Amino acid sequence: MYGMTYEQFWHGDPWMVRAYAQGYLLKRKAKNEELWLQGIYMIHALNSSVGSMFNKTKIKYVDKPLDIFEKTQAEKNAEVRKERRKAIEALSRFANLFKKSADDKTGS
Repeated sequence: MYGMTYEQFWHGDPWMVRAYAQGYLLKRKAKNEELWLQGIYMIHALNSSVGSMFNKTKIKYVDKPLDIFEKTQAEKNAEVRKERRKAIEALSRFANLFKKSADDKTGS
């Protein structure tokens, strides 16, 4: 079950059994998580197809793969910088509209 040969099990290092057992458990856990993620995608697919039939608005399938892993600090920092840029751009547009509105009122 662990993937060991007869020779490795009976004539090899006894610690190999433990290593193979741990490897087997890690593979099983990875497969379980893979199947869980597949189920999540299945739910999204059913929701977008069957759910759209009974709902007035069309439900879209996910646009990109789901990110199930924790983000690194660099990725988090990049997201924060991106959000800050968006906020600065929005505030700049608002300030320009406000300035234009004020200029229109004063007749400049």
